[in-house]
Amino acid sequence: MSQKIAPNKRQLGQTLIETLVAIFILVTGLVSALSLAVYSFQSSDNSSKQIVGTALAIESVEGLKNIRDTNWLTDVISTCADLGAGQKCYSAWRGSGAQKLEAGTYAVDYSIGSSNVLLTKNLTSYVLNYDPSTGLYSNGGAGVTSNYSRKVVISEDQTSPYTALNPRLVISATVWWQGRKCLVTTDPATFSASCKVVLQSYLTNWKNY
Repeated sequence: MSQKIAPNKRQLGQTLIETLVAIFILVTGLVSALSLAVYSFQSSDNSSKQIVGTALAIESVEGLKNIRDTNWLTDVISTCADLGAGQKCYSAWRGSGAQKLEAGTYAVDYSIGSSNVLLTKNLTSYVLNYDPSTGLYSNGGAGVTSNYSRKVVISEDQTSPYTALNPRLVISATVWWQGRKCLVTTDPATFSASCKVVLQSYLTNWKNY
């Protein structure tokens, strides 16, 4: 007749401890994996926003270059005495009226269906709309309100060799967006670098050196 040997209390205690350790290791592994997945998702989302923001900033700078280049093509070379005796340049390179390239804060948009670039000065809001039918962002245009805002500031450097009539235009294009840790704001200066893109460029007139 066989006899059953009952486990002693010490063996039962060891089994309970082993079970708790195994559960702890399993939970730690799951939490670590989940944390890594969340971090990866957030990093991917932020990278995507930075890519779009950079493209929008470049687009605005290229738009201002387009205005300058178009003015060159429609202008004629004339004498620009402020640049020196006998110097020639395009005197109307900055344009005129509302589309003149001068110091100020602007929204820069491409006109739908044409290559024209539109400047709008001193807006109260620089939030961009997104039109899914064209894939374009614009200030006040068709589409739905996006998470992106874009503002372009032009300042004039008139220190020699530049002049009041032919300054060096300093272009600062800022694009910022809403998202995790990126709250709604009209002042992108308060945002960290992870919530905005700032692109700086320069425009000058051509002259006969």
